[in-house]
Amino acid sequence: MLHRKISFLLLIFSFSLNSQSLNDFLKISIDNPVGSARFESMGGAFGALGGDLSAINVNPAGSAVFNDNQYEFTLSNSKKSTKSYYYSDTSVKNKNKFSVNQGGGVWVFKNYGGGNVNKISFSVNAQTNSSYYDNFEIKGKNQFNSIDKFFLNNSNGVTVSDLSVGTNESTTEVYKFLGEYYGFSAQQAFLAYQGYLIDFDDSNNTFYSLARYNNGVDQQYTSDSKGYNNKYNLNIAIQFKEDFYFGLNINTHEVYIENYTRLFESNFDEDSAIKSILFENRLTTYGEGFSFQIGALRKFNKLRIGVSYQSPTWYTLWDETSQYLETESVDLNGLNYRDIVDPRITNLYPKYKLNSPSSITLSSALVIGKIGLLSFDVISKDYSKIKVKPKNEFTDSNNLIKSQLQSTLNFKIGSEIRLNKLSLRAGFNSIESPLTNFTENSTSLAYGFGYDFGNTLINFSHKTLEQSKNHQLFDTGLSDIALLESTKSISSLSIVFKF
Repeated sequence: MLHRKISFLLLIFSFSLNSQSLNDFLKISIDNPVGSARFESMGGAFGALGGDLSAINVNPAGSAVFNDNQYEFTLSNSKKSTKSYYYSDTSVKNKNKFSVNQGGGVWVFKNYGGGNVNKISFSVNAQTNSSYYDNFEIKGKNQFNSIDKFFLNNSNGVTVSDLSVGTNESTTEVYKFLGEYYGFSAQQAFLAYQGYLIDFDDSNNTFYSLARYNNGVDQQYTSDSKGYNNKYNLNIAIQFKEDFYFGLNINTHEVYIENYTRLFESNFDEDSAIKSILFENRLTTYGEGFSFQIGALRKFNKLRIGVSYQSPTWYTLWDETSQYLETESVDLNGLNYRDIVDPRITNLYPKYKLNSPSSITLSSALVIGKIGLLSFDVISKDYSKIKVKPKNEFTDSNNLIKSQLQSTLNFKIGSEIRLNKLSLRAGFNSIESPLTNFTENSTSLAYGFGYDFGNTLINFSHKTLEQSKNHQLFDTGLSDIALLESTKSISSLSIVFKF
């Protein structure tokens, strides 16, 4: 083991030690909040309205709009159906999730004396900033690539002796050693070499694949995710004179994401030594973050306008990975083999920093007395400003972010009609893709109602989100793209208590 350690220490700084991809960084940086039922039913267009606990996440000045103290919590049930298109094949997967996605309270202190400050409000709110529960399947015949290219691309810079298991060593020990002293790439090459998927050509001093697929190979790729990005607001706001509102949020974030992927390949060429490949990966990300928001509202009779700034979120993250490879092969004598490489090791990666981009929200609303209202928000956010640190370890990732991500403009429209104690609501969202090479946008439609019992309010919402996106199977080698079209519906019920 000593000779390995000396050679790897010479090479350690030339290889990436991280396991995250561009999609993983983007997933954490995109906000898909699931808030109160009133907020959801009006498309989240609350930047110029306030008076709702989830609206604090849009414009912190909105908490000073409250006239009464109140508590609120929200229950949600989501259903998602994802259809994939991969070469000439399609596949459909469904997933359901029930959750408590929002809860908080606001306390209003009115000024009954003199002065320009009419109200001061304090509020706390917790809600789901993004939910990562997802499940999809991609399958089809790939005429060009197999997972063997992923392993070959990760074999550059290593030799047979580096990937061999010595007499007094085990597969687990060598896999762990490679991860600690060489990094992610060496571990991938080790899996393929020990699984007899690749071999070494001494004359050309390079690795080559034992799989042949001139007629294509059948691929079945599944992804199963769970987790959350929860956001916790600590808010203060004031009403200045009659028509001005100002607010500040101090936010903390809690991140947990677990993603399991499984790739199975079969139907290789008749003369291929490799007959099938099963490759499993599990990536778990933990993290915490900090951000702040400032905002202001201005009333002009029936018209209201608002502006708010969301700072970057400064995340500290850490990853864990585990892997499994299984191959079926046949030798020249027709004997069949099944080789399993299961290191049973959880790779622990060093902590790293992710700075999500800031955003600006401009809002307006038309409030027609007690009859109803119409609101509109526009949100600007530049995803090419995502930063991953330390920079020297994430140079390639930061270059990809700059070249493949763009600035977006998202729109929200909300409406409410009040019929005495009953309120009817509807909303619409237009969501622009942050990817420069994929211009199809997503949209959502929502509706709902609420009933005021006096000190208690019940609100219900139903939102349908339609989304299209590209999914790249692996970051190198098997980098083929599948189109995913998903329809997600979220039904929410909120209970509000005034006191």
